[in-house]
Amino acid sequence: MVDSHTTSNYDFLFRRPSAVVLSGYEDAILSMGAAMIPTEFTAAAKRCLHFTLPSMSTGAALLLDTENNELAYFEENDKVKHLPKMGVVWDAVRQRMLEVRRSPVPDNDPIRTVMPNLAQDSGQVFVIAPMVDQRRSLYRVLVLLLAVCDELSEVHLEKLRILERNVIVTAARVLANETSEKERATIENMLDVCGDLIDLDIVSLSVKILKHIMSTVKPTTSALFLLEDGTQELVAYAYNGVALDTEIRKPVSESIYGECFRMGEVVNISNIQQDLRFNPRIDTIKDYEPTHLLCVPVKRRGTQGTQSVIGVLVVCDKNDRPFTKHDEEGLLYSLYFCSSMLNNTLVYQRELALKKQNEVLLQVAKNLFTSLDNIVSLLRGIMNAASSLTNAERCSLFLLDKSRTNLVATVFNGDVLKERTLTIKVGQGIAGYVAKTGKTVNITDAQKHPQFFSEVDKTTGFYTKHILCFPIMDNNGVVVGVAELCNKVNGKFFTKYDEELARTFSAYCGISIYHSKLYEAVMASQGRSSLATELMLYHMKIRPDELERAAKSSLPPVASFHKDMCKLTFSPLDIKNSADEIAVMSMMNEMDLISKFQLHSDILARFVLMVKRGYRDPPYHNWMHAFSVAHFLYALYCCSNKLSCLDDLEVLALFVSCLCHDIDHRGTNNAFQVCSNSVLASLYSSEGSVMERHHLAQTLCILNSPGCNIFESLSDSDYRRTISMIQDNILDTDIASHLKKLKNIKQMANDGYNRSNPEHHKLLCSLIMTSCDLASSCKTWESNKASSDLIYQEFFSQGDLEKALGVTPSEMMDRDRAFIPEQQLQFLDNIAGPVYQLLSRLLPESAEAYYTLVENREKWDVLKKAGKKGFGDPAE
Repeated sequence: MVDSHTTSNYDFLFRRPSAVVLSGYEDAILSMGAAMIPTEFTAAAKRCLHFTLPSMSTGAALLLDTENNELAYFEENDKVKHLPKMGVVWDAVRQRMLEVRRSPVPDNDPIRTVMPNLAQDSGQVFVIAPMVDQRRSLYRVLVLLLAVCDELSEVHLEKLRILERNVIVTAARVLANETSEKERATIENMLDVCGDLIDLDIVSLSVKILKHIMSTVKPTTSALFLLEDGTQELVAYAYNGVALDTEIRKPVSESIYGECFRMGEVVNISNIQQDLRFNPRIDTIKDYEPTHLLCVPVKRRGTQGTQSVIGVLVVCDKNDRPFTKHDEEGLLYSLYFCSSMLNNTLVYQRELALKKQNEVLLQVAKNLFTSLDNIVSLLRGIMNAASSLTNAERCSLFLLDKSRTNLVATVFNGDVLKERTLTIKVGQGIAGYVAKTGKTVNITDAQKHPQFFSEVDKTTGFYTKHILCFPIMDNNGVVVGVAELCNKVNGKFFTKYDEELARTFSAYCGISIYHSKLYEAVMASQGRSSLATELMLYHMKIRPDELERAAKSSLPPVASFHKDMCKLTFSPLDIKNSADEIAVMSMMNEMDLISKFQLHSDILARFVLMVKRGYRDPPYHNWMHAFSVAHFLYALYCCSNKLSCLDDLEVLALFVSCLCHDIDHRGTNNAFQVCSNSVLASLYSSEGSVMERHHLAQTLCILNSPGCNIFESLSDSDYRRTISMIQDNILDTDIASHLKKLKNIKQMANDGYNRSNPEHHKLLCSLIMTSCDLASSCKTWESNKASSDLIYQEFFSQGDLEKALGVTPSEMMDRDRAFIPEQQLQFLDNIAGPVYQLLSRLLPESAEAYYTLVENREKWDVLKKAGKKGFGDPAE
């Protein structure tokens, strides 16, 4: 209350002699001076007002609520009613002037929420007296006195001025005392809280901090968000003082909480529904839409007074009133202490994660040098470790095949693929894209990504949400494979931290593959050395007289060996063994291969003799089988217009392939090599076609031997092409390889052979090679039966070896179970028959071979129906 009267000094408040008899007014003044808390003060001030204005019928005293910075009526039950900032009373408070209102207060005036019994009789006035603190030029209203009384006189006004000075002094002391008590209580509370906040678990610590906030500020809801470095998201692990089963995540870039984090400043919104920044989809916490929102940054104190924001404390709604400056200061004060504990716990947990990571990587490094003999198992261990550290639901590893056009799954869903193969083309899907570009890809929503290949999900039944896909490179930086992690567990997507881990594991995978290849190369070298030694011990050197006889002799006509040499159904087994190498060179001569490719006689003779020496002596797969296979190609050449459908280099490669396709055959098949863990299996089992790859290796070994390179006159390009064709041809003698190409060969036969199509050339060479290898099926019945007898001698010998190893042989390999006619019928119907039928369609002149095979089948069928298990005579 301010006026222009000169004030007088009173000091009776500081003297109270016991002998003095006090008036009621003086006693009220002294009681007010002795007040320590707001309720005592407002009661005494109202009493003083009654003695100052004796005619007062209704009155009230309001004191400044420093917490909310508003005038309030303090009741004895600790309830507080704040003065609304509108209406007739608020107008007088805003002007800081005494107002004597003679007209009645409207019934809807907000002051009636504080003075519900306000009634103004005729002739009475409503006195509104703001008590202004003029000390230190604050001009702050500390107390508001309200009274309904008779008209005021000058005496009453003077008494009000005197009362004002006493009220201001006492109110300032009460407020200071209250502030001091609150600060003391806050400090004691924070000391207790700090002792309880020593916790190394971030979830438990968040719960404790929120419980403290809920007890001091008393909001309706609260949450503590902390920055997750990898995702750049704000993550809450607790809500309203209770740990969450699933954390709450908010983007730093979009939400109101993110704005508080980015700016590092308090965000206080009094009506969030009217705030344009509020986005219900993002800013709602657990479906609760607040009215009042207060976001306070949690700051970490650094060196030299620097600060950085590590999180945001969010509180919503407090007694249906906006949050005040006092609330902001209180939360900042609490967080000043809590932030250090939070930072320590976050650092500790990061150190724990780093320790775990280092332990896993150390174990991976140990495995790297102890599991080099099993690269697939090693890679599986590495990928499972990557899956564990990144919390991925599924991990897969794809390696590029030799053609570098396909990715083949080596580890899929954490397991090694054995029974089935999963192949993805380079450039197809996410993995194919990474293989093609060599770039790491981190996808937060796989289903919406344009390069996502959904067929894998359809095949496996797995639903892919997130993908972290990274390349595996060798020591030269060339992509050799791709690793893929799917579905981040307990997270929206893979983080930058996960990407760093992926790069680490990529390096480990690359090192593993590199060292494994080195190990394989060493072991292969040892194996080849062992084989070479074995080969040298087994085979004799070519005698000079033998070489001279073969090289110097003039080559006789092929017909001189037998008049039916040009027939497809003729069996060359009747030719004397001593003349077969000469017969081979004679066939090459009549096929015009010697002159066209300038094959020197001594080199050719040495090559043929070395090949012959390279064959062992099992019952069937010996040199005479190779001679028979080469003869069938010669017969095809004779009857099919010199194989004009092929070029000369292809014919040369086919003839050499026929001679060499079974070099060093041991009388056992591929399955036996793998089953017995033979040296050959250790060399070639990872590539498949164990024996065929060994035959090829021996062929190349002979070609590279001194004086045996029959292709030395070829140009570099023709030489490389010839070796490549020999490789394909020999590998195609594996029936499994033939069956893979059978569909395409049938399609070629249906469409018609196109000589200008390079793929048709490859397919036709494959078919011819297989037909030459199986030629015993289309010889005369006696020859076919004799060859079959030799074949089953080999089969039964292998079956006996398998039994000795504790392995049950297949029926055709078991001499006790085999029903030879039935086995032969199955072979003719499923393998040989389709081969010669296709050959007769593509080379009609070869139809005789197919017809002979059909005749042989009929005789085998007779034996089957007769119940003969062996090689009986159908005529019997």
